[in-house]
Amino acid sequence: MNLRHIDLNLLVALDVLLSERNVTRAGERLNLSQSAMSSTLARLRHTFDDELLVRVGRQLELTSYAEEIAGPVRLCLQQIEDLLNARQGFEPRSARRLFRIAATDYAVLLMLAPLVNGLRTLAPEVAVQFVKLDASARERLLAGDIDFCIMPEGVEPTLPSCALFEDPWTCILWDQHPAIGDAVSLEQFMAQPHLAFDFGTEGHASVADEHVRRLGHHRHIVATTANMTTAPFLLQGTALLALVPRRLAERLRVAAGIRLVDIPLDVPPLSERLVWNPRFTDSQPHQWLRAQLVSIAGRL
Repeated sequence: MNLRHIDLNLLVALDVLLSERNVTRAGERLNLSQSAMSSTLARLRHTFDDELLVRVGRQLELTSYAEEIAGPVRLCLQQIEDLLNARQGFEPRSARRLFRIAATDYAVLLMLAPLVNGLRTLAPEVAVQFVKLDASARERLLAGDIDFCIMPEGVEPTLPSCALFEDPWTCILWDQHPAIGDAVSLEQFMAQPHLAFDFGTEGHASVADEHVRRLGHHRHIVATTANMTTAPFLLQGTALLALVPRRLAERLRVAAGIRLVDIPLDVPPLSERLVWNPRFTDSQPHQWLRAQLVSIAGRL
């Protein structure tokens, strides 16, 4: 394929299509009609000799080839944009950019509202997309498919990172728990059934469980869930205990009908860090958003 025969605007359209997986939404982002966007998709299929997007039921899904090139395409476009803006610097108020951040639902609950509110004032054309933090996060970060990961300290020690915030763990239970009142003894804690979390990666709940195991104890886990923010609501009508970050428990305490009790073990707090691709350490847009995220975390 000869680059001189390619309209580079097609790469912009390709990036949006692979991100949205929807022709109508992609057209809206590019200010194109649905028919024009469909024609662009047809040109892209011809150019790359691949369907790129195929219908599965009512949705469009990426082909295996599209999955492979999605990250490199976005990385290429970001590098071109950074090159063009290098001399004039990054101007948040006029910048048009989408940042993708991999995080758990817990981190999103804490960070999304203050981040979006800040962007409305400081950078009205800058958008953020939070995606699931899973076992593929490191590879997606290095491929340029995502810009940042928010994850516990020690999970990814090889990539550049900075501290965001700490949050102590607490034990939560249904506020009408049949056996436990305002405090829980170690004997009760170990005897009761527990709800735990499985994010498909080294995640937040496993950090707490690792400390519990190091102290020579094993929780009696009878159920797991992938969503930390729904866990408090799952305790109603049960004898289950769960370990969650205190900020999450305090936000959902009334709505979920739960009580917070101290863990009868010395479990260190959860330390969250912001992790990024080393290619973007000196990128002005990335530096700017990193500063926003660190500032927000300091005010939590």
